[in-house]
Amino acid sequence: MERVGMRAAPRASLEALKAALGGVRLSEAKVYLITDWQDRRDKARYALLLHTPRKDLLIPDAFGPAFTGGEEALSELVDLLLKGGARRFYEAVVSPGELTALLGYPTEEVLRRVNAIANPTDPGIYLKQAA
Repeated sequence: MERVGMRAAPRASLEALKAALGGVRLSEAKVYLITDWQDRRDKARYALLLHTPRKDLLIPDAFGPAFTGGEEALSELVDLLLKGGARRFYEAVVSPGELTALLGYPTEEVLRRVNAIANPTDPGIYLKQAA
């Protein structure tokens, strides 16, 4: 698993992801948005796990309204993945205390835990509507 981006740095993390996407077939990807809030999307932080048969990418919690510019970066991220062909989106909700610990686990453990708790999600809920 390649770990890219930085915690609480939405713009830098989005740019790091763009650089790391070379050779990734997004049509084969499972996109996991990992958050610590289910019913408070207006304050949520999101990490990203992009799982493909050839490459896994993990970005720590850098997206979402919890961070300045994070909501816009989350929208750009989802839009980028959709335009690249990603169609399988999932959301995994963990407790706030578990999020940081989870992202530090070895690759297989992160994949196993996230897959066990993830539910399909509509990527449209993460897109920010243009005013």
